[in-house]
Amino acid sequence: MLERTAPGVVRVAGGSATWRQSAMAATLCVDGSALLSGASAARLHELDGFRDVATVEIVVPHGTRVVVPKAVVVRRSRRLSAADRHVLDGIPVTTQPVTLIHLAADGNRAGQALDSVLRQGRSPLWLQQNFERWRGRGVPGPSEMIRMLAERMGKPLPRSWFQRLAKQVLSASGIELVDEWTVRDASGRRLADLDLACVELQVGVECQSVQFHATPADRARDIRRKRMLRRLGWEVVELWWSDLERIDEVVIEITDALDRARRLRSGGAGSRIP
Repeated sequence: MLERTAPGVVRVAGGSATWRQSAMAATLCVDGSALLSGASAARLHELDGFRDVATVEIVVPHGTRVVVPKAVVVRRSRRLSAADRHVLDGIPVTTQPVTLIHLAADGNRAGQALDSVLRQGRSPLWLQQNFERWRGRGVPGPSEMIRMLAERMGKPLPRSWFQRLAKQVLSASGIELVDEWTVRDASGRRLADLDLACVELQVGVECQSVQFHATPADRARDIRRKRMLRRLGWEVVELWWSDLERIDEVVIEITDALDRARRLRSGGAGSRIP
């Protein structure tokens, strides 16, 4: 049995509709020119921070007649061309550069998305060329993405947006840490890649995510790793997303860890590290 889900679109009845079904239906409502866009496209591209996006947004060429369900957000563009089309899981979607441009135009975590795209191994030159192609008078987004890309070139890229944000917040509080420090044992075997670290004092900060550290197996692995790090003289402070809401307490906790490390190395009370 079939049921109508959108103008000109039907699906097999039974069961609840998924987000991907809704996304596909929205693109099928138009004459083949519609592409999933914005935050919806970022979710389909599996960019960091957009996994739980529930909205469905499409972009169509300017002047296109559109009849879609009320919940679908429609964007119109004079710049859209065949070069901006990609297909993922059978769903037509804007390419990653155009997705980033739309996110920047909306003020919707474009920097976080750009980091994710670069971590996926996409060519900065390819991104730059597409940003330049879209840049023009009255077109929001491309210039902002060009600026963000330039800021990131020649610098180590954090493994996550959370790591970048944590480093910025701690730096603003006077705590300067290096990114992704590899700790090895006496034989040279790699024990851990600390997200942030004060190497001189052997204090690390781990930016934890519930997604990767919440199961019993994850916790058991983390405990074993911390024991090995302690044997080598490292102290590790965990930082979770929710901790950013109490950053003053986190700063004190990390500062105390740095103080303890300095006292151990000086053999005395030591002075407090700002």
